[in-house]
Amino acid sequence: MENKTKKSRISSKVKTEIVLDLLRGVSIEELSRQNKIAIHQLTLWREQFIEKGSQAFKKVTKDTKVSELERIIGKQHIEIELLKKKTGRFGKANGNL
Repeated sequence: MENKTKKSRISSKVKTEIVLDLLRGVSIEELSRQNKIAIHQLTLWREQFIEKGSQAFKKVTKDTKVSELERIIGKQHIEIELLKKKTGRFGKANGNL
């Protein structure tokens, strides 16, 4: 029977530290050897970090996504209410209601 080795998960904090070392000029080959991480993986992390900062490594859970969507809906609700008030006053001022 085959014994499958489980890949260890690397925390977002450690990924961020490694990428910062890369950006500070530490050799990608050296970091690859020290951390036993493939060079292509380090390159991917660096690109993700440059695009999104340390948030790129945060695990997005269903709760996190729901919270973000609730925040967006709340903001949109406020904007809609403000627009209703503004257009309501505009219509009354012109006698259009």
